[in-house]
Amino acid sequence: MPMDDKRVIVKTPLDAVSQFRAALPKEQKEERVFVLPLDAHGKVLAKPILVSVGHEDGTAAIDVGTIFREALKVGAEEIIVAHNHPSGNPTPSKSDYDTTVKLNEGANLVGLELIDHLIIGAPESANGLGFVSMAELMAE
Repeated sequence: MPMDDKRVIVKTPLDAVSQFRAALPKEQKEERVFVLPLDAHGKVLAKPILVSVGHEDGTAAIDVGTIFREALKVGAEEIIVAHNHPSGNPTPSKSDYDTTVKLNEGANLVGLELIDHLIIGAPESANGLGFVSMAELMAE
């Protein structure tokens, strides 16, 4: 759903996390994957788009094709992908690293820029940040 002309500009991972947290249910029983579509200047084009929901005992599938289709539908040029860890611990798994690489490669192929892949945990986790930025981790 398109937003009005006074769109939010995402400048930091924390800006993006606030968008995703607003889209997450209060009780996080299952993993949810979202894409936040942005224009080339970081302006939010639509609220976070839910692209996958996992089961209480499993993770949500991150289908890169679905992510890109949903982002392109609203005219995105840049994207931020996020998923929550219902355990509250946002420490990335090997799968999270692998998925970030796939997202980056796929985004380049379809003409999108992956700004970040965020893993959202409990607000007090990750030294009080409540999330992990894969872009920051992988840049180290």
